[in-house]
Amino acid sequence: MEGPFVQLDAKFSPKDLLKSPIAFLDRDGVVNRGKAGYVNAPEEVVLLPGAAEAIARLRTAGYIICVVTNQSPISRGLWGPNQLESIHHALSEQLRLVNHGASIDAYITCPHRFEDGCSCRKPSPAMLYLGDRVLRENTLESYTFTPQNAGLQSYAVDWWGSKPTPRHALDAMVGDRRSDMGAGWGYGARLFRVHGSIGLEEVVDRVLNESDRGDSFQP
Repeated sequence: MEGPFVQLDAKFSPKDLLKSPIAFLDRDGVVNRGKAGYVNAPEEVVLLPGAAEAIARLRTAGYIICVVTNQSPISRGLWGPNQLESIHHALSEQLRLVNHGASIDAYITCPHRFEDGCSCRKPSPAMLYLGDRVLRENTLESYTFTPQNAGLQSYAVDWWGSKPTPRHALDAMVGDRRSDMGAGWGYGARLFRVHGSIGLEEVVDRVLNESDRGDSFQP
């Protein structure tokens, strides 16, 4: 199966992004409410309180916003990439309705199950590295990548070694699961774990604090 899937905001335009930090956000439990049995349709998208305002604050501070999400319903045959795109469109629209400054620059989605043995599913940091490359180097050639043409195999992690150094010291990963923290660690980002019922609002002040090095994590 192809993947990960990349969706860029229609308004996204590269502009000296090497100097801008990226806030990598998990989706369900960070931006919108998670749901037992998956968020399967646009009408099931419900923002977490304060999420739009938190994203707007990050953007005002100069952050690029990149959602990185595991969505195995695609591999399970429950729905396909077109439904994924409509779900993300609904999420973006809801964010902008609450706060016009709450834009997401890119969504990067792993469509696989754990048992598929892909290279992109978190805790692999591959989606973060891909987001770094797409957003900072403007290398997007299509909306769909295979593991081969995305270069995902090159993002192996030495889990027994030292935490990598990211391209920007303030790059951050916000998630509600250990797999999110693993992906962020493997990329080298500052790590911020939230409760899935609270989401991004819980840690936005910490992310914006340049002296906050994030949460500890033991691979």
